[in-house]
Amino acid sequence: MVNTLKPRWSVMFPKPFEAAASEMDQLFDSVFNGTTRGWSAPASLWEEEGRWCVEVDLPGVKLEQVDVTLEKNSLRISAERTPADENRKYWHQERAYGRIDRLINLPETVDPEGIEAELTDGVLRLHLAKRPESQPRKISVKTK
Repeated sequence: MVNTLKPRWSVMFPKPFEAAASEMDQLFDSVFNGTTRGWSAPASLWEEEGRWCVEVDLPGVKLEQVDVTLEKNSLRISAERTPADENRKYWHQERAYGRIDRLINLPETVDPEGIEAELTDGVLRLHLAKRPESQPRKISVKTK
């Protein structure tokens, strides 16, 4: 694919910086021409009463391509997104494919037996219950 209209970084830098400009050209070429294989899965984490919550965007990932494991105090989320047809000859490709691994360190208050996960509409939702002993509890006050 030849793109004669793409901007070149070399025109922005004076002569002493030509090597850096060339490397910038190569970096942007690889990113915007789809030659990179990695992709990211943005995540959100928050705390609710009695549990921790995690959401991870996994568009185009099927349930059988998702693996969630708890290792000590770390939550490992692995997923793989595969292209629909590996033989396509793209004119333009911005979508990346491949395997991702996210490792999220969790507080010690997570109850390993109280974890629920679901994948709906490309969003992985996890609810991690807090250990009962880590929950706030009301102390009754007596009079004498």
